[in-house]
Amino acid sequence: MSADVAVLVAIAVLAVVTVAAAVVAVVAARRVARSAGAVAPGPGPAAHQDTAPRPASVQRPAAPAAQHEDTTSLAVRPAVLEPRVVEGRVVVPPTQDQVVEAALSRPQVRFAVVVQGVAHALRPESRDRIGALMRREYRNRRRDRLRAGRRAARAAHASTAPPTPSDQWLGER
Repeated sequence: MSADVAVLVAIAVLAVVTVAAAVVAVVAARRVARSAGAVAPGPGPAAHQDTAPRPASVQRPAAPAAQHEDTTSLAVRPAVLEPRVVEGRVVVPPTQDQVVEAALSRPQVRFAVVVQGVAHALRPESRDRIGALMRREYRNRRRDRLRAGRRAARAAHASTAPPTPSDQWLGER
C-alpha cells in the first residue's frame, strides 16, 4: 500500500469519526435543550424573575424600582443563578466551571477535540507551516552542533599547541 493510499484511508477514518462525534454532540445538545426548556423560563426581560413560591430561606430580596443596572456591569460580573423550587424540589443550577468541567471530561468530547486537532494539522496550510517550523528548527540545531564542534576543535587544538613566547618566563629557554 502506497503512502498516498494510507493517508487517504486515515483521513477517511478521521472524517467518519468526526461525523459520528458531531451526531453525538447534536443529540446531546437537543436532549439538554429539551430538559432545560421544561425547567428554565424562556428568554426575555422576565427571565430573571421567578414567579414560583420560594421557601423563606431562598427568598430573594426585592430590588428597589429606582435601581438601574447598565449592561456593561452585567458583562463584567458573572451571572449567578439562584436556587429555586420546581415541583417541590430545590434546584440549584451548576456554576459555569462545573458545566465546563463536566462537558470536557466526557470521553466523546475529548476524542472530538483530539480529532479536530489532527484534522487541523492535516490541512495544507498547517502542514506547510509545521514543515517550515521543523526545517527551521533542524537548521538551527545543525548550526548549533557545528558551532559546538568548531569550539571543541579550537579548544583541543589550543591545549596541544606549544605555549606562546609571551607565556614563558624570562630567562627560560
